[in-house]
Formats: sequence, C-alpha cells, structure tokens
Amino acid sequence: MKRTIICFGDSNTWGYDPADGSRFDENTRWPMVMQNILGDDYKVIEEGQNGRTIACEDPWEWGTKRGLDYVIPMIESHKPFDMLIIMLGSNDLKRKFGLPAPDIAGSLQNMLLNIRAHLEYHLGMKKEDVRILVVAPPYLKDGVTESVFADFFDGDYSVRQSKELAKWYKLVADQFGCEFFDAATVAEAGDTDCLHLLKEGHAALGEAVAKIVKEKY
Repeated sequence: MKRTIICFGDSNTWGYDPADGSRFDENTRWPMVMQNILGDDYKVIEEGQNGRTIACEDPWEWGTKRGLDYVIPMIESHKPFDMLIIMLGSNDLKRKFGLPAPDIAGSLQNMLLNIRAHLEYHLGMKKEDVRILVVAPPYLKDGVTESVFADFFDGDYSVRQSKELAKWYKLVADQFGCEFFDAATVAEAGDTDCLHLLKEGHAALGEAVAKIVKEKY
C-alpha cells in the first residue's frame, strides 16, 4: 500500500505564480516535485489554499481561510494517511491581524493540539501512526514593501516577524513530537512579489522535503 502524505498550506503550497496569479503546473509545485522524487510508493495530496491562515478569522476573504476550521474535516476526508506536512503562517503576518511571531506559533500550537487529539481520540490513530512535519514558511523579502502586496503587510515589521517564525515553530514542533524544517534554509520568495516562491524555490523545497521523508519515513 502506498504511503499517503498530505501537504496542508497556503498559496505557496497551492502553487501561486507571482507573475500572473495563475497556478504553476504539476511538474513545478513543490508537493508534486516531492511526489516525482518519491515515486509510486507514495501518494502526495495537495491541500493548499490562497490566503489560508492558521487561526485568524478573515471576513474580507469570505470567511473561508481559517486553517483551524478546515484541518479536522480535511483529516477525516483523507483518512487513513501516514504523514501530514503543515506549512502555514505567512498570511497570519498580515497587517490586519497584527500578530507577532510568538502568537502565530501559539496558533500553530492550538492547531497541533486539535490535530493530535482528533487523531488519537476520534480516529484511534496513535502518534506513531501519523507523522507530522512542521515547515516554517519562506521569509517575506524586504522588497515586499514595494510589491503588489505592500498594503497587506506592515513593512519591515512583517518581514522581521517572518524571520522569527522558525525559532518559535521549532519549539512547538518539539513540544508535540513533530519533525521540523525551515523552508528558508533552501528556498526564498522571488523578487516578483517578495512573498511567493518561483519555480526554483518550488524545486528546492520539494527536493528538501522529499529527502526528509525518505530519511525519516
């Protein structure tokens, strides 16, 4: 039986192309890069959504972007599965939410608490049955203050907080016995909008995460 991996994220998991707002093709998006490397013994499920937050309510985005609302139904719809990869937090940095990195990590903590409890007590899946990999997203680049997304972020503050996420995410991952990876060690947002990965970033991230999967699972 194939090992099933769910990639739960935002626009950088969905595959947003900053050049024109379309979606990168299946050979480009990092989850599919990982799928191609892992081969037929694995099934990678893409669960990316543009604008998705971890816990922030966003009524200006039709009230459908809160990851905490969707993650449990999503888990139930894909069970059984072997691994859940979470890469969220960039949208929680937006000016309208005003959250510092430690509070965003606190939202991730609540999400993992809900996931672990649901897997164990509702679905009967033990910690060793489902591996969770927490991925800190790529940093916002300084140029975001001049990009098309400039009005959505609080300039240098948002950039600085994005660089603090990995430190706090690592603490949360350790607390819940999850694996951790910092995407910024291998990939960076492109200069097009200083928020989204370009093709090279998707390739690098897909290769790095595939390596973790092969080594750990």
